[in-house]
Amino acid sequence: MIFVARSPREAKVVTSLRREHWAAAVVADSLDFAPRADLPCIYGVGAAELAPLEEGDVVCLDPSGDIALLYKIGNPHNSLLATNRCNCLCVMCPQRPGDDPPGLLENNLKLLALMDAARTTALGITGGEPTLLGDDLVRLIEACRQKLPRARLTLLTNARRFKDLEFARAVVRAGYPQLFMEIPLFADNDTQHDAVMGARGSFYDTLEALHHLALLGQPVGLRTVLHAMTIGRLVPYAEFIYRNLPYVFQVAFMGMETIGLASDNLERLWVDPYDYRLELAAAVRYLARRLVPVSIYNHQLCILPAEVWPYARQSITTWKQAYPPVCEACRVRDRCGGVFGTGKRHSAYLRAVG
Repeated sequence: MIFVARSPREAKVVTSLRREHWAAAVVADSLDFAPRADLPCIYGVGAAELAPLEEGDVVCLDPSGDIALLYKIGNPHNSLLATNRCNCLCVMCPQRPGDDPPGLLENNLKLLALMDAARTTALGITGGEPTLLGDDLVRLIEACRQKLPRARLTLLTNARRFKDLEFARAVVRAGYPQLFMEIPLFADNDTQHDAVMGARGSFYDTLEALHHLALLGQPVGLRTVLHAMTIGRLVPYAEFIYRNLPYVFQVAFMGMETIGLASDNLERLWVDPYDYRLELAAAVRYLARRLVPVSIYNHQLCILPAEVWPYARQSITTWKQAYPPVCEACRVRDRCGGVFGTGKRHSAYLRAVG
């Protein structure tokens, strides 16, 4: 456990902490404190950095003095980064693929063991591409199921490896009954989908995987990210899903987070969401009228037609969520998910709804 000292009284307590009971201490920058040689301490930490921390959070302390929040108790957006590696190279991926640090799986299992089972209602497993872990993904999901038996577990995966039916079966069995999968499908045809994924053959790999998961009774949601390469056929895309993939539990149309590879490719990908709002509304309307559950992620209410507001979700992870100054006077701000604070570009049509 880590002791956080925010007051002079708590700073004095640090001097008497027993090393066998405490892993380290963190002390606010406003306090007069002499570091202990036998207890790792980070001191001189700003009040704004300490303010969000509460009992039950899990942090990683770096010798440089950096504090990384790995798990926020009671937050629905906690996740485990399974791997940085990927078998695709999506043009708008917000996280660049790369090698994994040593011991990543073991660190995830340690982090999982520190999570509060009673207050963790949801957990994501993300990457990179988690299925590249193979049997270790089965192990990780089994550990999630044992530690967090009541939490909804969401696996973000391109699913290509689930064209192997036996591997798909092993993963589904490991996570039953609370495992959900969110899978990208970027077009209704192989040419466009494979171009977005940066991997030839990925369209048919994904379709084969989806049918395997349906055979196994695995709940699956589909996602597409909206940009210049995907917005041209939104209604045909919706029709393709309705006619060929009737078993999906949700279809999500997602706004692009303009970091990572999306930032590298921004000039050829960026389309202001306001400019495709009518096409988006038509695709949502097509699915909704056919009783296919549909959601809009990462879009602001002020740039959407009012008819699709009921489908817009507050989907941006809390630590990335931001509201520009123009949003301060908006009467629907509490219903709107805001913008990516990490993003490099937002709609030019953001406004306060009066």
